[in-house]
Amino acid sequence: MEATDNKTHYTIQLASKISGVGVHTIRAWEKRYQAVEPQRNKSGRREYSDLDIERLSLLSDLCTLGHSISKVAKLSTDELRKQLKKLGKSSKSISQKRQPRIKQDYNIEQSRELLLSALKEFKLNVIGSEINRLKILLDPKVLALEVINPLLKEVHKNSSYSEISDSKKSALASILKFHMGHILFRTSNKKSIKPQRVLICAPENVYQELSALQIALICSSYGIDYYYLGANLPIQSLLEAYQSLDCNVLILGVSQKDQEIAQDIVKYASKVSKEVKGAPVFLVADQVDSQLFKKVKGVNFIESLEKFDQAIQDF
Repeated sequence: MEATDNKTHYTIQLASKISGVGVHTIRAWEKRYQAVEPQRNKSGRREYSDLDIERLSLLSDLCTLGHSISKVAKLSTDELRKQLKKLGKSSKSISQKRQPRIKQDYNIEQSRELLLSALKEFKLNVIGSEINRLKILLDPKVLALEVINPLLKEVHKNSSYSEISDSKKSALASILKFHMGHILFRTSNKKSIKPQRVLICAPENVYQELSALQIALICSSYGIDYYYLGANLPIQSLLEAYQSLDCNVLILGVSQKDQEIAQDIVKYASKVSKEVKGAPVFLVADQVDSQLFKKVKGVNFIESLEKFDQAIQDF
């Protein structure tokens, strides 16, 4: 994606994923019917605008309703909108602001591909729209384990080859934190069906809270009464909150990036374990390869969110 003259341009792959029209179909419609006429960049590759993507979505809807592409491809975008209205389509389903539209059906693997493609092209509004859609359609645990966690692993892998810059990773983290926080707020008043009262946080000097947020989403799915206290929580603040809230389980979340301060995390977890006097303390790592974590006395080390999901079912 490139932005010039206040217009956004998408690759054909991303245009296909947003509009729901296959890549081969887009090319055929262009060649045979001039349904859209994308610009070309210096390399000769197609670049689609928001209006192009809206046209593709409108054409797809009309074809699904029985129209021939050879006839509707000749119509202007305004005429396409009017045709849909005549057929009983709600005006709310038609983009009046030339914004890309996400189809209402979903496939988790395709959603992950869309999110990664949008991140590589720095299309943040697409990422926000897709996460917002998925958080409505999916259970919080499924969103965490099958969308967010695999996406973050793929981002980490791609960033090793400089495909995804630090600014893109930071933007993605902000979007994910916003939406995960909204889910937790939305589900915070649900009645607990478990006896445990869980406190969740990221240790002091751990500023990346995506793992802790995903832990909270999983707890939410199982109807566990939890309190989420965020990242970089000093030990004294954690212990005071633990006592004040009358919790009986404590969960610390860390990620790959936190391996650099593994020694500090070990000291933190060890001290917390001693202070809470035998109550279960879990250190949940998101694919962290650190033997140090496995040796912390009094702390249950869990090496992935998937294994945490299995363990929590026995709570």
